[in-house]
Amino acid sequence: MVGLHNSSAAEPETGIWIKELQHGYGYGREAVATVISFTARDLGKWAVVYPVVEQNGPSRRLAESLGGNIVGTRLLRKTDGIKHPEVVYKIPAPPAR
Repeated sequence: MVGLHNSSAAEPETGIWIKELQHGYGYGREAVATVISFTARDLGKWAVVYPVVEQNGPSRRLAESLGGNIVGTRLLRKTDGIKHPEVVYKIPAPPAR
């Protein structure tokens, strides 16, 4: 599952959820890259923000593999009351071909 939030913002936010059995096949990277291409091509946005729970190494590597850089931190508050520190990446759109 992939989502795009705040599409009217200068830098919309995206996030993904991939079933654990499907990790390691590149689906997440492909999904995020597709969202970034869509936001550039169809919305005229040149970057997205991609928050990741600090301890989620695979998602952090995904962001970095797409050229993402950490631009901030925040606290994710789940509905069950649990709080998770997040790092927020800014991932630029690739140059137009």
